[in-house]
Amino acid sequence: MSDPYGRTWWGRKWWRALETIGLNYPDQRIVRGRTLAGHGAVTGLQIDPGAVTGRVADNGKTYEAEIHIPVYNASAWAAGMTALSLSPSCVAGLLAGRLPKRIDDILADTGMRLLPKKFVTEDHNRITTACPCADNREVCAHIMALALVSAAKMDDDPWLVLLLRGGPTRDLAGRLRAARLASMEAAQPV
Repeated sequence: MSDPYGRTWWGRKWWRALETIGLNYPDQRIVRGRTLAGHGAVTGLQIDPGAVTGRVADNGKTYEAEIHIPVYNASAWAAGMTALSLSPSCVAGLLAGRLPKRIDDILADTGMRLLPKKFVTEDHNRITTACPCADNREVCAHIMALALVSAAKMDDDPWLVLLLRGGPTRDLAGRLRAARLASMEAAQPV
């Protein structure tokens, strides 16, 4: 049976990014988070620029759990879109409705990263969390459950990964085309 949380490379990378802030398998928080997620304990899931939020029911209590990640500003996204528009494999993947595996490599050249990379400590790579439960670790079982359920949602809709980082999610084809044209015009001799 395949893992329902992270069927895509980007979904897996999202929930596994929480390992970078203190968890390693088989930590009981991961196991308990999987149990909560599998039993439908996460409700009200929201993925917005810079935040994943939701309610997690556990032992008769409900916890408002939050995961935060920095967003990139418009100028960073403009540079990122230009870089992506110059990569035929990235354009093809994005137009096919998926995140190409090379997307982070292409964006890295502009100083961006869609998904956090383990052991990289730049500010734009930092995940922070909040949960009012008694567990004093940054990643409790409730945060893990939220991460797993959000990963499954991102598996189904890769544009949520772009949205999470403050990126464009509408008219991606038009934005890529405009970025490519602008890049080509800038390269033309005067």
